[in-house]
Amino acid sequence: MNFKSTILAAALLISSAVASANTPINLTPVTTTSYSADFTGSAAVNTFDLDLTNFATATDFFAQISANFTGVSGYNVTGVTLDGAAFTPVVNNSRADYWTFDLTSLTSTVHHLVVTGTPMGGAFVGSLDLNVTAVPEPETYGMMLVGLGLVGAIARRRNKA
Repeated sequence: MNFKSTILAAALLISSAVASANTPINLTPVTTTSYSADFTGSAAVNTFDLDLTNFATATDFFAQISANFTGVSGYNVTGVTLDGAAFTPVVNNSRADYWTFDLTSLTSTVHHLVVTGTPMGGAFVGSLDLNVTAVPEPETYGMMLVGLGLVGAIARRRNKA
């Protein structure tokens, strides 16, 4: 009986860990330094992961969350945070919600976006836009050094002549 209880407890632990996993936000490239993403949710608490570990410092980050609802259906957004910093409710009334968040930079790490609200048979829709700083590749630095060396050699040769 003790073995069965242990197996049942392990199964419950694994299923709860899987059920509580954060939803990743998948970024789509728009240009070489610009990305966007759309996401949605309908639970009372929705947690998303924004993984920026493969990027240089992100600049010009803008996110928005919107939802429509009537008194009996839809989704009523009650709060939105990014790493604990609150979004600003632009519209938050009895029929619609619109929340925004604007930053000049984000670090290269995994960020957590949490949307809370009252589900009434509907869902919210979120979108974000992100610009990243271009990081030169090592070959670029090598070519620059070779070019500077050539310019220096030509300048030295001209001085001798």
